[in-house]
Amino acid sequence: MHDVIIVGAGAAGLGTAYYLRDSGLDVLVLESGPDIGGRSHTVKLAGTSANSGAMFVYKGTKSEELVHELGIETVPFLPETYGIHVNGETVVAETNEDVVAGLNLTDSEKTELIKFIGTSLTEYQDYVSDRTSAGQLDKLSGETVAERIADLQPAVRDIIATAIRGGAVGDPANLSAKYAMRYFASYLAREKNNRLFALEGMQAIPRAILKRLPDHTVRYNARVTGLTLLEGEGFNEVAVTGEDGGQKLTAKHVVLAVPAPVVPDVVQNLPEWKTSALKRVASPGSTTLNIVADIEGLPEFKDWAFIVTVGMPFDAIINPVPGGTEETSRANILQLTCYGNSAGYLPGFADDEQRVAQWLEDVYTVAPQLRGRVLGVHAQTWQHCFALLSPERAAILRELQRSIGSLHFAGDYTSETAGTHGAYTEAERVAALILASLQPTG
Repeated sequence: MHDVIIVGAGAAGLGTAYYLRDSGLDVLVLESGPDIGGRSHTVKLAGTSANSGAMFVYKGTKSEELVHELGIETVPFLPETYGIHVNGETVVAETNEDVVAGLNLTDSEKTELIKFIGTSLTEYQDYVSDRTSAGQLDKLSGETVAERIADLQPAVRDIIATAIRGGAVGDPANLSAKYAMRYFASYLAREKNNRLFALEGMQAIPRAILKRLPDHTVRYNARVTGLTLLEGEGFNEVAVTGEDGGQKLTAKHVVLAVPAPVVPDVVQNLPEWKTSALKRVASPGSTTLNIVADIEGLPEFKDWAFIVTVGMPFDAIINPVPGGTEETSRANILQLTCYGNSAGYLPGFADDEQRVAQWLEDVYTVAPQLRGRVLGVHAQTWQHCFALLSPERAAILRELQRSIGSLHFAGDYTSETAGTHGAYTEAERVAALILASLQPTG
């Protein structure tokens, strides 16, 4: 009998174990794969740490709190430029007016695009300056991006939709205007006060957490095939298969720290209200391509930050450290991540040399100067990238968070935001629930 079994060693799962570390509870984390971190996956590529999933630590979030607490070195994301590739041309500039002026668009399309950008920036500045009223915030939370861009000219709509997919993963039809503003308009604003890049990558956080946990807290290659709620028995039963065969474990508390679509496959007897809520969570897939290139003699590429790529299999190219780090600047290398959010989950992509080569050709279409200069490539595809903060999910958030007896749910899909920062916040919430249940009543 364990006190707590946590299913999943991603940000939410390891985070929950971390926040329970000094409680004296017997905590076991079951991870179906051979490594920890989930989508906080980092690879070594041509001497750099490249994130193949989650990219940034957001300021003012639980992720930032953890990197300071765990002693993880970060540098700020300091974008000076914005770029758009459309109709065969790539334009990168320090002002949005210069970007739009250089695009291969008609005058009316340029006028409409710059007007939409201006409106978005005004709204963003009001939001970050706390000038947005409660009524305006409710409107932003309940309105999808698709509704906002429906009346734009097709070319302008394509640019905005691609930019939003690149910065926020989801389709505009599923994204709230509030959520898109943080991930879309912040790049347009060249926001320098909301993102940090961990020099050893996002996986440095779960790795540092693991070092703070008791030995053997995590069991690898342990796939949970079933979880039964034993009502009235005071514990839950977990069926596991792994390297040592199959077995059944019991725990007073179980935390499901897996993507929302996976939950019904694990739990045998979920109540209808929870199943219904989980079905309303959009958790789309995504594919990424990490590239490291030699840019000696091409200093302009150091200042690349966020490039919208209309018509490509990836929606955006992000340079996580515009200007470079001391190390990359000395070596004259550039790290880029191509986010294929509209491409979604592509089974077998990482091992398909032909498809990866085609993506690289598309990169050369956007940046032909990089041909022959690429030093390393890493491809990754994710079945469930992260849960979108749609108006529909916001409306049922409390049902998603709600425990079923001693069965708890933690993930970015139960958070008020999304991504790893949301997952770590939920880890703390669920750990607090478990600790509170141990306190004497009355």
